[in-house]
Amino acid sequence: MAFTDGCPDNCNNPQKLIYGFDSNGCMCGADCTSTLGIDNTGKYSLYIPDPREPTNRLCMATCPPGFAFNKTVSIQYNAYQCLDNVCSIQGETDLQFYLQRTKGALLSGDGYLDNCFLPGSNSSDCWYPTYPTAEVLYKCIPRIPTNLSADQVDTLGKLGLPVDAASFGSAMAFMTNPAGQIGVFTAELSLTWGLLLGSIGIAILLGFVWMILIRMLALVMLWVTVIALWLVFALCALFAWDKTGKIAVFDQVTRTTGQNITALAEQAGVPGADATASADTYEAFAWIFTVLFIVYTVLMFFFFKRIVIAVKIIKEAAKAMAAMPFLIIQPLFTLLSLIVLYGWAGIITVFLISAGEFDITTGTFTYAGGSCTDLVNQEFNLTTTASIFTISLASSVWMKRGFYSTDGGANWVASPAGGFALLSNFTRGENCSMDPLTGLDRCTVNSNTSSSPAFAIGGCLGDLGGACETDKLVAGYFTPPGSGDTGLVFWNATLGLVLFDVASNTTIQGGDLRFATTLRPCSDGAASCAPWDFAGLEFLPGLNATYASWGLETQDVTSFHNLSYSEVVRACNLYGAQERALQALVEQKKTELVKQGKVDMQELTTSLWVSKPTADNWKSFLPVTLDGNTYNYFVVYHLFMFLWTNNFTVSAAYFILAGAVANWYWTMDKKELSGPIRKSTWRFVRYHMGTVCVGSFIIAVVQLIRILFNYFVNRSKQFKDNPLVKALVCVVNCCLWCLEKVIGYINKNAYIMCATHGHYFCRAAFKGFSLLMRNIMRVAAINMVAGVLLTIGKLFICLATLALCYGISTVLAADLGLVDGPPFLSLVMITIIGWFIGSSFMGTFEAAVDTIFLSFLHDQEVNNGKDKPYFMADSLKSSLGVSNKVTPSA
Repeated sequence: MAFTDGCPDNCNNPQKLIYGFDSNGCMCGADCTSTLGIDNTGKYSLYIPDPREPTNRLCMATCPPGFAFNKTVSIQYNAYQCLDNVCSIQGETDLQFYLQRTKGALLSGDGYLDNCFLPGSNSSDCWYPTYPTAEVLYKCIPRIPTNLSADQVDTLGKLGLPVDAASFGSAMAFMTNPAGQIGVFTAELSLTWGLLLGSIGIAILLGFVWMILIRMLALVMLWVTVIALWLVFALCALFAWDKTGKIAVFDQVTRTTGQNITALAEQAGVPGADATASADTYEAFAWIFTVLFIVYTVLMFFFFKRIVIAVKIIKEAAKAMAAMPFLIIQPLFTLLSLIVLYGWAGIITVFLISAGEFDITTGTFTYAGGSCTDLVNQEFNLTTTASIFTISLASSVWMKRGFYSTDGGANWVASPAGGFALLSNFTRGENCSMDPLTGLDRCTVNSNTSSSPAFAIGGCLGDLGGACETDKLVAGYFTPPGSGDTGLVFWNATLGLVLFDVASNTTIQGGDLRFATTLRPCSDGAASCAPWDFAGLEFLPGLNATYASWGLETQDVTSFHNLSYSEVVRACNLYGAQERALQALVEQKKTELVKQGKVDMQELTTSLWVSKPTADNWKSFLPVTLDGNTYNYFVVYHLFMFLWTNNFTVSAAYFILAGAVANWYWTMDKKELSGPIRKSTWRFVRYHMGTVCVGSFIIAVVQLIRILFNYFVNRSKQFKDNPLVKALVCVVNCCLWCLEKVIGYINKNAYIMCATHGHYFCRAAFKGFSLLMRNIMRVAAINMVAGVLLTIGKLFICLATLALCYGISTVLAADLGLVDGPPFLSLVMITIIGWFIGSSFMGTFEAAVDTIFLSFLHDQEVNNGKDKPYFMADSLKSSLGVSNKVTPSA
């Protein structure tokens, strides 16, 4: 797993489940200056600036508490985009974003138009308005007030910020979908890990308390439970029949004692006690509890002798534990082993999860590495639709900023336009008006491009018009006054005017200049844009078509791209699987083409092909593909090994306990008992470790089949509403569950026979199973009696641990950093911890009872009390009516 190269640049970092990533692939709180030009140090809270686009994320030092629509506040809360720190200008006290930095305060409204939601801003170099949020586990969760006026809603909408609950649903998605819950729990765990560790100690202490109570009060608890259950059935049946009116027991008791028995029963919640219930309901409950009472009484009558034996066996198990006090701490070693195992499994799980990305809108997981890096050096071409300006100058015509010459630069004439002024009805829009928020003219018909003082022209035309460097040079000829950015012109949509200002210290000599723009003859709501096709128009003013002319045409432009390792790694870390990463990279290239003026997004087509393997995608040479599919095999492998190791750990402890208790039982003179736990451990390590491996392997296989079966069923969404499939799934699950329990029961008895008699696994399993089948009624009695005590013990440890930890989390909420009340997910985890620890402690007592019981059955069958004395206790011999006729030797 460590050699998969499936997670480039250590992307499988578990901390990402806590803090998350911004849109550029840099983890919140991390310094990515060397790789991405971003420093998120100290910024741990994940914020979604545009709730409609949950994949667009920022890392914040503090979550914004309210609405704000100015640059100063946005900078204060780090709600801005500024790659490579280009916004920090020497001599300026505040950040200068794209328009303000390149166009000056006047054209940018002193930075107001750098609002990322406004159409004229640079999406990677701008500031975001903020909305009210609250920090919950390193996430800025929207908290939008419900009392916004209509005018406020309208104003916020014009500024590009959605305010209705539906729009903010996407921002809340990562908190509510199953995938996001893992990240939420990981973040909560970072605050409550101390409480979880404390719960382990509390559960262990309660386990010791319960074990001591079993040794002292096992018989009392058992008989109280048996008699109490008999009385419950009897009283419920009598009460139900009394409510039918067929008997009047409780009325007589009420008259005699003065206590309203019916009211007391109703307060206690006795079934059928509700005075409004119908007579049929009372009679139904009466018959149910009568049948239960009769069946329970008959079972107690026929099973009384066997129950007495079961009680005495439990008493002998308690004696064995008293004789070997270190058995009480044996679960502690098992528990420590399981804690190590679960801790390791948790670490592996977090690393496996963090080796991919969760789609916050769908809750699905995708692997972040593997074949994703096979995109390195992959080539693809983009065929685009571009609007091509062609400016034709006679060989004698030269131009520079503010002047032109018609005689090869000998004489210069001032140009009123300052450069090339192109004006035509073809380029004029219709239905034009000024946007009050942006201050820009925009037309809806013929040319739906907004007026702009910084209209971009193309810098590279691909294979159209020659080499790319030459095209960049052409774009570099033009720079608007007051701007240091090349390749920009002025565009007035209302007039249809395009001004190309020649850059300072640049002289353009005769010839043809060709460059692309985003100017298209498009109308709002139209399915597609019309093509340009005209030429030979005159400049304005001064130059007629003899000296200079211009034209505009629509051309298909093909550009070639080759993906570098750095951009592939970034896409892998951010988007996950190869398909999504490739799609993101293509979209990135499309965006670059749009900025160069070479493409209409609705008319772009893409074709792809894969290049030859290189050193950067070396996994292509391997016989096994280390990709997302391999990742799935790793998950299954670790899952199976966890199941196998978990079963082995529990079974090994059971085997050692059974061996120690068997040693105690089969020692006639208990005073001569010496080191039973140590000897049992040695026999296990020396002779029977393989036996336990085989048994736990069989259980693990069945468990894995159940898990995989349910996984694939849940993935098959097309069958989720099919009743036949639902019934089949239920039957298969039931059969697999029964198979697992049967195999587990056989395994336990096999371990006891192995520990007692030294048989190999198969023979021990056969002998143990046969012995139990010959005494099936006694098996039922011992299982019923022991099951009661074991269940009560598990519930006591689990619920008491939960109650104590809930109290602690409530009292110490402020110290733990819990601002939204008790940690629900952590309390669920504490409940699970309490149950597993309770099961571990009850497993000790269960092993002792099972061993004594199986040894008792074997003792009864192979010994006769004469030449083969019984090893059972005197109380058990008296129950069977047997005794030893000779004095047994130790």
